[in-house]
Amino acid sequence: MAEEKKEVQKEESEIANLPFPHSRIKDILKSKLKEGCYIKKKAAIDLNLWLGKLAEKIASDVSKTEKAYISSEDICRAIDKFDAVDKIEGEKKRIAAHLNAIKEDINRLLEDLERV
Repeated sequence: MAEEKKEVQKEESEIANLPFPHSRIKDILKSKLKEGCYIKKKAAIDLNLWLGKLAEKIASDVSKTEKAYISSEDICRAIDKFDAVDKIEGEKKRIAAHLNAIKEDINRLLEDLERV
């Protein structure tokens, strides 16, 4: 009984020290999951901690400004590099599809050569 109480207290203190509300992170994860898929508590906590680190990196980048205030443009500039990852991933898929099309053309040409 005492061990269970200690475990509950440990979990509550873990959640209390997270950078973002734990329930909000879980809600975001749940909104994208298929029916019947569940989230382990540790997974939501790890995501929360990672998001906190990401927010710290952005804050560090934004803090380098010489201005007296932080504007939306400063935030957008700081997050552009993270958005670029999505663009790179899309470009990677586009190139892979193009290379697969070239491979199919080569295979078709090889088949034509073998017939001749």
